Amino acid sequence: MRAGVSPRYGEKRRVDGREKIGLFGGSFDPIHTGHLILAESARSWIGLERIIFLPTAIPPHKNHTGMTSYEVRARMVELAIEDNPNFELSTLEGQWRVSYTYETVLHFKDEGYGKEQVHLLIGSDTLGEIHSWKNPELIFSHATIVVLMRPGYEKLPILPDGAAVVMIETGSNSISATEIRKRVSEKRSIRYLVPGSVERFIQEHSLYSHPA
Repeated sequence: MRAGVSPRYGEKRRVDGREKIGLFGGSFDPIHTGHLILAESARSWIGLERIIFLPTAIPPHKNHTGMTSYEVRARMVELAIEDNPNFELSTLEGQWRVSYTYETVLHFKDEGYGKEQVHLLIGSDTLGEIHSWKNPELIFSHATIVVLMRPGYEKLPILPDGAAVVMIETGSNSISATEIRKRVSEKRSIRYLVPGSVERFIQEHSLYSHPA
């Protein structure tokens, strides 16, 4: 097993008096049950007190042309997590500019959270791209990386010495926002792929009615 990678991180919920938190960023266009399953799996497996969902206004590694407005995506996140007291929405990355993960991590560092308290949740498909992100060394220095294993991306890349990484295999799924948008545009059911409140919101606002 690679140094720094653990199959189970433990249930201690406080480090030096501060809560352990998870940061879960993404475009969430739309948020779906796969996101929620992964977040709850990470929360319970690692012993996090809060999972903070951070919809990004303009993701740096995605073509944002045609992306649903930030306000709408944030509202869908709000609806999806409203029944879980351990989940919360943050609009920290809501400024209409490119959002960089290292800035978010440093924000929580400035709030007094250390590496053992801040846990960055990313998919194993994304981990292979993290070296191309802006200032990845700051991410590895100030956050514990929680890798949510996804089908087809089981092989992890070589990581820097000293990187704190936790692998979560439970809750793995292949639900994708792209497939959900496609289903809506084809007038097919998305029931159980998104929470009922999100499905109703999509229907009421005629989201994704036309192919991207």
